[in-house]
Amino acid sequence: MKKVVTALVVLASALSLVGCSDDGSSGNNASTESADAFYRPKNLAIQKVDSSQSLLRILSEDDTLTTCSIGASGDLSACENQELNGADVVHQMVVNARTGSVYFLQDNADSILVCDGAGGSISSCAPATGGGTFTDPEFLAVNAEGTMAYVANEDNTLTVCTIAGDGTFGSCTVTDANGALDTPVSIGLVSGAYGTHAYFLNGETKSEVTACTLAPNGMPSTCQAQNDGTFTAPTTIAFSPDGKYAYIGNLDDSVAVCSVGNDASLSSCHAIDGDNEQRFAGILKIAADTAGANVYVANARSSTITHCKLTGGGADFADCTPYGIEGFAVTSDFVLSGSAASPAMFITSLYNDSVYGCGIEADGSIADSCIATRFLAQ
Repeated sequence: MKKVVTALVVLASALSLVGCSDDGSSGNNASTESADAFYRPKNLAIQKVDSSQSLLRILSEDDTLTTCSIGASGDLSACENQELNGADVVHQMVVNARTGSVYFLQDNADSILVCDGAGGSISSCAPATGGGTFTDPEFLAVNAEGTMAYVANEDNTLTVCTIAGDGTFGSCTVTDANGALDTPVSIGLVSGAYGTHAYFLNGETKSEVTACTLAPNGMPSTCQAQNDGTFTAPTTIAFSPDGKYAYIGNLDDSVAVCSVGNDASLSSCHAIDGDNEQRFAGILKIAADTAGANVYVANARSSTITHCKLTGGGADFADCTPYGIEGFAVTSDFVLSGSAASPAMFITSLYNDSVYGCGIEADGSIADSCIATRFLAQ
């Protein structure tokens, strides 16, 4: 995924560095407030400190981390910027909700930086090598329980580790998933009545998804290559809350919707195209809400977020509408707050050094007014 993000940023900068495309999008407005600096925010994560407080963690291209308190209306406050001790060219950040740990994957390093974030500020960072099993980790996924880590390595292997109570990795095992991996750019984990499945998107080199069932010990037990024609450039995957449907975003502007089988197979797939309204344009992320009523798609090339209604119990998309925000330019990530009382979305904007907080309306649409927290250059 780090190569995909870099390519999109270069493409977007060559096309336009000013504003965003209004084609097919609604013009949301944004207010701006200043705070301490960060540079080109690219990765977001929400961390619950306790039942009453949530933090937004913002990773920037200069390997700094900004941590902000989340307000009820999607605003950010009490933001603190800090250097990541020992970090160098970080391309992914993952939060473990169980332990409060924060993991950082670095370019060309055979380790993952493990930090304590339970108290708010990041501290006690130390590199973990997985007992020598990490080979330039490309992507990390943690299961919902926060007990297992899945690391896709550059050499087309997968490292599976248990996670201790302090967030550190243990009992790491390397597998080639029956030789079914080919430069995976993303990992999706999903649970349902069938147990837990893992999906590896090989969109860097081939239009293929590796689907694996997981044994009780967390290791892949049966893996199979999925070559459905709707997988054209798979880069991101999300699932319906009940785990019955998978949503696979293609970098070349379409989404594949598939049924998830008990054996992890993906079937009855159909494609939803960007069409002339540019509903999808350089898809980098998909996420469904916890109610299974709405799905959101981040479009890096058009600098929009597309909202679609989920129909048929999650089996299809409807009424897909791209939303543009004035001044918004190139997103690589967004997160949903998960708050039922006041749902919100937070969106990165690389080229104007901002993070946008947008309220979510009762029908799942993005509110007309978004709050931009901008961190000016030091």
